[in-house]
Amino acid sequence: MGFRVAASPLEIPVGVAQLFVDDFLIESQEGLQRRLNCPVKDHNGDEPLIPAKPGTTLLAYGSIVRDPRLERYVMFTQGFEERHMYRFASKDGLNWETGGGGEFEKITFEPALEPEPGVRGSPGLDLFSCFYDPLDAEHPYKGWLYYANYGPLREGIYYVRSRDGRQWERLGLVVNAWAGPGDESGRRIEQDGKTMFGPGDVTLFSPDPATGRFLGLFKFFTTERVGEAGNNLRSRAYAFLDRLDQPFDTRRIQRVALLPPARKEGNDEPGDEYYASTAWRYESLWLGGLKVWHGTGNYPHSAEGCAFLKLVVSRDGLNWTKVPFTNSCGAPEVFLPNGAEGGNHGRNDGGYISEFSQGPLRIGPELIYYYSASSWGKNAPRSKRLLGGGIFRARLRPDGFVSITGGSLTTKPLLAKGTDLYLNAVGPVSVKVLTPEGKVLGESRVAGDSVEHPVRFRTPYSKLTGGRPAKLVFGVEPGAQLFSFKLR
Repeated sequence: MGFRVAASPLEIPVGVAQLFVDDFLIESQEGLQRRLNCPVKDHNGDEPLIPAKPGTTLLAYGSIVRDPRLERYVMFTQGFEERHMYRFASKDGLNWETGGGGEFEKITFEPALEPEPGVRGSPGLDLFSCFYDPLDAEHPYKGWLYYANYGPLREGIYYVRSRDGRQWERLGLVVNAWAGPGDESGRRIEQDGKTMFGPGDVTLFSPDPATGRFLGLFKFFTTERVGEAGNNLRSRAYAFLDRLDQPFDTRRIQRVALLPPARKEGNDEPGDEYYASTAWRYESLWLGGLKVWHGTGNYPHSAEGCAFLKLVVSRDGLNWTKVPFTNSCGAPEVFLPNGAEGGNHGRNDGGYISEFSQGPLRIGPELIYYYSASSWGKNAPRSKRLLGGGIFRARLRPDGFVSITGGSLTTKPLLAKGTDLYLNAVGPVSVKVLTPEGKVLGESRVAGDSVEHPVRFRTPYSKLTGGRPAKLVFGVEPGAQLFSFKLR
């Protein structure tokens, strides 16, 4: 295995886990095997945690935040048919208060928005995303709410805020949605021989705790169906914002980061559309879900007309790629599959999957992953279409999105001020510390299962390296898994 010296070392912050979801850290590898790990569904996805009412479903078209004043997690979700936003609360992030007498707590947005005269379609609320701002004692709840079918001058994303998460105030229009041919307020992008317009309805934001800014996630699409499957090219574009409450200039969006090919290419099929996406800071990188809706084509993990999730990764929040590895069921790129459509008498997650904007919650020793799903997809008969299911829960090991299951890798030269090295791994995993030129400074090995294995060298890591750049070599033996490492 050959070595080469990088132009400059990578600085590794102390206490921040370094994951192998992409190749960013890797300089060379030998026989490396990686697996995409699906969150393990409670009850195998057959029983919702919060069941939908008969004749509708619940959509994760909202966010889960932590309210320190209430000492509660607060979940915002939407009823599909009624288009109301509901509020649930939980003390521990696991057991949820859903309202007395089977009635969900409805939240309100005031003042009401009146549609323009002659508007087509039924006006209503669509995607909602929010966060809790501890620095604002008066209005700590802040969000974006999409108003659909209100006419070309009024449809779009509005800034909303709340004192308590129950009664919300609608303020200014942040993004006016693209209203159709001749609309100059929207954005037109020519890319890869395709023409897309936006932003559209499934648009949300994610707070960036590292910078205090916000990442906007914008939906783009085409007005003409493309390819043999009639793909609408629902796509995802990203841009950073300093504020949520000011109008956003869509001309800042120069390209679409995730654009479906509308043909058989790699792990994409002709009918696959990138209907929605989320983004969340996770340790050393950005991760997110990519909702793939396919109006045509049956997958083993998702029936025609349903939607499942892939995992996407970014180092800067703007440039995104799908995580390409195969999951434990042998499906490449699939992070959260559907169950059988209409399973468990229309109670399971076999239909249209959506996810909350904030990503998984760290609760005790696990990442708790909440999502919604109808039991039936969009191609089902009207009597079943997008009905059933509800809010579901799944669990994942901390840092457990991707595991190295075999082979070895050598990192790029790393500059770290930490004194001790820790692994999140199921051993046996061997570790070497090298100079950038390849000289061995120390060797060790961990066994057993721990999210924080201390790696014992003859001298502490900081003394081995002397504060200079060093490479790490990890060898993963048969039956072992390596998820991440950190310096502390």
